[in-house]
Amino acid sequence: MPPAKNPRSPASVPRAESPPVAAPPGRRERRKQALHQHIFDVATGLFTRQGFQATTVEQIADAADVAPATFFNHFQNKQAVLIEMTNTVIAHLQGLLDHAFERDADARSRFLGFVAAAATDISEARSIAREVTLTMVRSDSEGLEAPYLVRVHQPIAELLREGQQSGEVREDLAADFLAEMILGMLNATVTSWLSQPDYPIEKAIYQAAEFGWEAVQA
Repeated sequence: MPPAKNPRSPASVPRAESPPVAAPPGRRERRKQALHQHIFDVATGLFTRQGFQATTVEQIADAADVAPATFFNHFQNKQAVLIEMTNTVIAHLQGLLDHAFERDADARSRFLGFVAAAATDISEARSIAREVTLTMVRSDSEGLEAPYLVRVHQPIAELLREGQQSGEVREDLAADFLAEMILGMLNATVTSWLSQPDYPIEKAIYQAAEFGWEAVQA
């Protein structure tokens, strides 16, 4: 009689199938993506130069050298462009954090360096920066991810933990809590700016950062 097969032998165990590899986009899809990006870039430039409210879909289409109907094939309205811009802003914000926090400097200099870079960006594109921030706040109120607070909380908390280890930051309170307090101060200036367009956000947010650091330093 032949020996019974081992139910756990390699021959009896089905092999896991490899996940299918997505095919690269075809020429038509690449052209569609390129046109989408072109319209987005043109719209962003117009928003930055003349303001979101002053820019019309017709102006965007004309500057992008497409028909208005083509614009609507890619974006439901100009607000949709603004929403897409929030993704770019979030990625840029992450880049600012990475650049500032990877510097070979003390914790205070790295934190204030990040805030100074953000303030400079706001100053260079004040109108559209406010519109994008408003869009992010509205998204948060609709239950979506809080972009500019959630993304910076963890890196700041980690920086504060490093500061606690080096003796720069107070140790009687958790780094996560200290990060929340600092972000609360920064967010207070942003809230004032959103309700008062002429509010000096560039100066105020840096002052809030300095004040916040004084509160957490050892």
